[in-house]
Amino acid sequence: MVALFALLTGLISKTDKVRRPAWATFGIGLFLSLAFIVTSSISVVPTRNVGIVTSWNKPTGRTTGAGLQWTAPWQGIDEWDASGQTYAHLGDQCVWVTIAAQRRACIPVQIEWSAKAEKAPENWAAYREVGDKTRFEVFVERRVNPQINGSMTSIFASFDPLGSVDVTSGDAPAPDLNKTYKDTLINALNTELADEIVVKSVAFESPRYDEPTTQAISAYGQKILEARNLEIDKANAKTRAEITRTDASVDQVARCLQIAEKLGKEPGLCMGGAVSVTRPVETK
Repeated sequence: MVALFALLTGLISKTDKVRRPAWATFGIGLFLSLAFIVTSSISVVPTRNVGIVTSWNKPTGRTTGAGLQWTAPWQGIDEWDASGQTYAHLGDQCVWVTIAAQRRACIPVQIEWSAKAEKAPENWAAYREVGDKTRFEVFVERRVNPQINGSMTSIFASFDPLGSVDVTSGDAPAPDLNKTYKDTLINALNTELADEIVVKSVAFESPRYDEPTTQAISAYGQKILEARNLEIDKANAKTRAEITRTDASVDQVARCLQIAEKLGKEPGLCMGGAVSVTRPVETK
């Protein structure tokens, strides 16, 4: 506006005293205007981000890649993070879920994911900045994280830590959640969020339990151990009884053979079903 006013002044004025400052002002104003237009048309999109092209702060539906981007002066570019994201809840920050028999377990998990670029304009328009949080951060907080938490609750609803107790020893080794639940969680997340994010990896650590669940596992293992000891005691008692019967039978046969030898009788009489340990009666 200053450049245009100076231009009109320079064209209308007839005195050099007014025209010269007017033309100088016009030149400076024109230069500054061009510089402002150029800088307003340039945007730099960070690496691994998606540029959302807006016109008067409304999405146009066009996106750009990373790097230096040009737009019309009345347009702008807002950023949407398409880099790798991490849902990390490890150690003391594990996710508490309700498992079988209304018990509680804390599941340490780390999920690597990234937002899909093709859904960026739609998601950018669907979420607004809240406080100091960007639209992307609001999207993660209100859309992605709740779905991850819900999937965790769903897939672990039937998880029973008592099933990991060794029925022969009563020991309770840590269950391998990666082997059992990794693919299940990935499938659950893809069902809910496949149009919006890409799940790259899932990794579990050993679960933790609340005090009642820990006590239940310990009591169950103790019962298994007691039952195992009882079976061993029964087997040992049966063996001892068999040995006692065998020893008694051997003692009777040995005594009969001694008497037969002393009396000069045939030893066959000691091999019958009933063994007599008394002196046989001589027949005439």
